[in-house]
Amino acid sequence: MRAHSANVVEREPRSFGLLSLIGNVLDRMALQGMALAFEAALLRPGDARAHLRAAAGPYTSEVLGQDPRRFLASLDGVRTRIAPPNVKSHRPVAGGTIVTRRFASEYVPYHHAAGQGDARCIENDTIWVEHWMHAGDRRRRGTLVALHGFTMGSPALDARVMMAARWFELGLDVALVTLPFHGRRASPSCRYSGELFASWHVGRLNEAVRQSVHDVHLVTRWLQDATGAPVGILGVSLGGYVTALMAALRSDLAFAIPVAPAVFLSDLPLRLLARSLRSADVEPPFTRAELRRVYRVHSPLTYPLRTSRARVLIVGGRGDAVTPVSNARSLWRHWGRPKAVWFDGGHVVAFRRSRVVEAIEEHLGDLGMIPAPGVGVGRSDGAQASTTRAVS
Repeated sequence: MRAHSANVVEREPRSFGLLSLIGNVLDRMALQGMALAFEAALLRPGDARAHLRAAAGPYTSEVLGQDPRRFLASLDGVRTRIAPPNVKSHRPVAGGTIVTRRFASEYVPYHHAAGQGDARCIENDTIWVEHWMHAGDRRRRGTLVALHGFTMGSPALDARVMMAARWFELGLDVALVTLPFHGRRASPSCRYSGELFASWHVGRLNEAVRQSVHDVHLVTRWLQDATGAPVGILGVSLGGYVTALMAALRSDLAFAIPVAPAVFLSDLPLRLLARSLRSADVEPPFTRAELRRVYRVHSPLTYPLRTSRARVLIVGGRGDAVTPVSNARSLWRHWGRPKAVWFDGGHVVAFRRSRVVEAIEEHLGDLGMIPAPGVGVGRSDGAQASTTRAVS
């Protein structure tokens, strides 16, 4: 067994070498481009400040301060039996079929005012899923639900970034889920995918995260019911944030793999604003401490880990300047130091990517989700996988 397995965690990445330095520099260049691209959203007019601060009120109430889990009560309200999705299209892939599915979100906001106005778009009411399915039941061992990062949401791009073909080749079905306000769920008026997901309007962002939890829970529950096989989640960046949150809320996930996860959503907008050419003319509507307080209701660091620690693998980039490795390290500590792998490079470029892929493959192999040399396909925790059923 290789050095990074057997529940041995590498030392925390306190420093990084040349490759990570290069990755860090590339990330900083990307951050500068993001600051320019998102400048209109970052530089809100002065008269909007009071409105934006008022929008934070419902999420910092005394009730949520005492019991933040009440914010995510919608997870408990998702129906035991999920309505079957509509099938939009089929297309062949070697070894199976890619089915485009449409689920009705039926999400109800925690605070209705945050779901009104310019953030309301009918496109967001549909959950799009690209479902890679093996032919028949013979090879199906389970499903990997893949969650993309901020500004992504194109199934073709997401499939490449999250290596859908690789996991499919190894015997897993793959479900690429489009997160709220991204891809086909964005309004036609949006300038980029995810524009309505993240902004200074903290109520809107809180609702977008809450809907992400609701929608991913709905899709994973349907997959469990429809296939009778284990379902786990792999998410990148923003998708890593949602993956971490799901692992803190669900005990039945076959695995949870947050890759370069965001944990402190409060930090990036302030860092981007600081890089804006006009930042001196704008006072942020919130301090970092205020943002962390209003985002506490959905931070993975607010809740204990519910998914078995043996099923968790955290992946972080030593030179990451977009979601700094301190995010992944904080999550690692909070979860009691599960298995982790720290790669060279940053958010934009991961050097020696094969090492990360190898670590993920070994983790999935140890759990019996994919074949491992000399190991059967049974579940490593002693539980037997449920009998699979055909899904169309």
